[in-house]
Amino acid sequence: MPVLELPGSWAAARTALRFTAEGTPQDPGPRVVYADELGGIALLADLVAPGAEPPPDVRALEAAAASAPWLRATLHAVASTASLRAAAAEINVHHSTLQDRLAHAEHLLGWPVRTPQGRLRLQLALTMRHLARP
Repeated sequence: MPVLELPGSWAAARTALRFTAEGTPQDPGPRVVYADELGGIALLADLVAPGAEPPPDVRALEAAAASAPWLRATLHAVASTASLRAAAAEINVHHSTLQDRLAHAEHLLGWPVRTPQGRLRLQLALTMRHLARP
């Protein structure tokens, strides 16, 4: 890489780092994120300031997770897999157990997570949760 491009590369790497997670049940998500794979999602990093008041959907997610320890891992599985059966397999629960968990999660969150719009909203909330960390 040319020396003059290093500051931009460093800034992109720091942005990508904000999208990472610990990869634990309490902070599920990817531990490694590549800046060149973020595309337009990287623009969210400019909208969500670290340590600032989290967006409403992130606050709803955190409030819901406080009452259900399985919630973060379950919602991450739903948001990051191709189907509900794949999500159930990822977290090692029966698909009917996943359906029960999702009904409870939707009640706690106040929006559906099994519709395309709800799933996108969930994906954005999970992403903004990482970006809002101090």
